[in-house]
This record gives sequence, C-alpha cells and structure tokens, in this order.
Amino acid sequence: MTLSDTKLRKLLGKEQDFRILTHRDGLRIRVTTKGVLTWQYRYRFDGKQVILSLGRYPGMSIKEAQSHIPDFQNWLAQGRDPRIEYKIVQSHQSELPRLDELARQWLEIKVPDLKEKTRILYKNHAEKWIYPYFNEKSLPVDEMRLLDWVAYFDKVKEKGSAKTAAVMLVRIKTIVRWAYKRGALHNQCPVLSLNTNDVGEAAAKGQRVLSLSELAQLWVCIERSKAAPATKYCLQLIFLTGARQSEVRTAKWEDFNFIDGVWTVPAENSKTNKPIRRPITDKMKELLEHLAIAYGRSGYIVPGSSPRKPITSHAINRYCARMWGTMNKEHGTPQFVPHDARRSVSTILSEHKVLPHVTEKMLGHSMRGVMAIYNKHDWIKEQKEGYDLYWYLIKKALEKPSSP
Repeated sequence: MTLSDTKLRKLLGKEQDFRILTHRDGLRIRVTTKGVLTWQYRYRFDGKQVILSLGRYPGMSIKEAQSHIPDFQNWLAQGRDPRIEYKIVQSHQSELPRLDELARQWLEIKVPDLKEKTRILYKNHAEKWIYPYFNEKSLPVDEMRLLDWVAYFDKVKEKGSAKTAAVMLVRIKTIVRWAYKRGALHNQCPVLSLNTNDVGEAAAKGQRVLSLSELAQLWVCIERSKAAPATKYCLQLIFLTGARQSEVRTAKWEDFNFIDGVWTVPAENSKTNKPIRRPITDKMKELLEHLAIAYGRSGYIVPGSSPRKPITSHAINRYCARMWGTMNKEHGTPQFVPHDARRSVSTILSEHKVLPHVTEKMLGHSMRGVMAIYNKHDWIKEQKEGYDLYWYLIKKALEKPSSP
C-alpha cells in the first residue's frame, strides 16, 4: 500500500503494537511501540536481504524518502551496495555548505565593508528570503539542481512578488560567485545560468524627467508651503543640484569651502565610496544662507528633529509627495520623486549642449574606461557654468509657472 502523511501522523508518538508498513519499491517505515517512525529501504545484495535505515519521519518526509529510490536502484544495477554508497553521500553532503551557511559567511566577511544602509538591506533579505527556505534539511548548494532553484524562486514570487524574486536572484548569484571564488563551492552552480526574466520581473527603471515649467511650478509650490526650512531647502537643493538625496541630507557645514567655492561630499556619504566635488553656485549659497539663519553654521545643514541627526529620507519623500499632490491638483502634473531630479538635470542640460562628462560629474557618477584611470579632473568651472545655466532656465520658466 502507499503511505500518506495523514496515515503516518495518526501513528506518530502514540503507543501501539510494533509493525512494519510497506510503501513502494522496497521503501517501508518501521513503527515502534512508542510511535517512533523510521524510514527503511529493503533490498537484496550478494544474495542476502539488507535493511538500510534512512531517517525518521517527519524529519525525513515521504517525498524526500522516495527521492532516494532511483539512486538505490542505480547502485544495485551497478553492483554497488546502497549501504556504503548512501553513507558516502551523507558524509559528503554534511561537509558541503548550504545556501544559508554561505549567506551567513558572506554577511560576516564581505558585507561589513559596505555602507550601513546596504548592510541592513542585505541582512533583511537573508533573514526574510534565505534562512526560512534553506536550513539543515536543505540540499548543499553543490547538490542543487536547476529545478530546485526554480522551485525556490517560485515560492519567493508566491510569498513576495515577481520583483522580489528577481532581487533575490541577483543577491544569491553574488553570494554563490563569492563562495566559488573562495573555494567553498566545487561546481558551477546552475543558478548562475538563470536570468531575471526566468524567475521574476526586474524593477522598472525610472523614466520621469520634469520639464522646466514643472520645475518652476515645484519651486513656487515649495516656496509657498509652510514646511520647516530644513525640509523646504533640502528638496530645493536636491532639484537644483541633481545630487543624491542622501548627499544633501547628510551634508555638514564643514563640507562647504566658501573660499574656494567647492562643496565636497565625503567618501563615506558617497555611493561610489569616493569624494564628490561640486561648485557652490550663487543660488546654492542663497539657500545655504537661509539654512544658516534658521539653524546656525555647525553640524548638518538640514537637521532633523534632533540637531545631531540629519533630516530623514522618509520626511523628504513624504514632503515631495505632498508637493506633487498639490501640483497634480492644480496642473495635472504626473507623479515624480526626489530621485527624478537627477534625470531632469542631466536631460535638460544635455539638451542645452552641456557635455556628458560635465553632467556626469555634476551627478557624482564615477568616470568609466580610460578617463577613470588617467583623468582626475573635476571640471568645477564647467560644472558651475552648467548649474548657472540650469537655474537660469528654471528662473526663466518661473515667469510662466502655469504653462504646460
């Protein structure tokens, strides 16, 4: 007869008569008088009957116990004793790392070098999407088939989303490549052959570029709002400079050299882990002066609820959403977020013939190729000309803020 979980659960942990229940293909389960259930495989080798114990139920599920049958049958066909071969396989598997073990090593050894926000993100990914699915009952990474990986990503997609599955594919590939280069894995893992579209859906890339009239409308909307100075001027600096939100929020007065007219984003606040130098334009200086009057010239330029901490990204995102809501109501403006400021600066200045290497420096991007190796110039003068042009265009649009 074929055994089922329903039948086995009724026997588990209950006093009863000793018995042996057959399943199929030599697989059976031994039931003790105290309700301990142990999987066994019965076969003949060298003319003798042999009973091989596999593991206890429910630690070893019906599906897992059945999965060993093809191996046993192949070994017998080759004249090899399943007792010996199974012991070798179990010993080998116990030495091979599982994904959860590799993830913990990666988080402990590699990730501490990254920024705090990134460390927290990667740790959360592991705790939510790796540890619950990979544990002592899981196959080692070297033993996992493509089918096993696809089944895992299907679960992530079901519990989370297609975008989450795609994110976890990228994260797991990073862990696997890292482990392989360290010699922790012996085989090229099948997961490396998967692409984003095979398991989920890549996050949509931003396309929003604010027009000059929209930037003018936003400027007016911010000016007439009753938000705190730190909130208002932080968002204005983001849309004026195209700097990353974190670069503006974490900026301190000591980062601004008003004598040389240069704002330096320290490496620890830079996404590229390298200092970013931008010019201090007249309009930037005007906004900074307003902040100095409101909060003084020490610490963060846009402090949060505590002077010792910067304003939070949540506060800026929420304020930007409020500004968009007002603009949408008054002008039908499509939605935008602070990060769209970067695309707007680059696109508008490119349309006005500002050279790509200048806009790349304005955005704080790392230069690529030969330029990254040999050219360390910041084009401060050219950046300033670009920023002055950008503000001139916005100011010109301010004359007709309601134009489409």
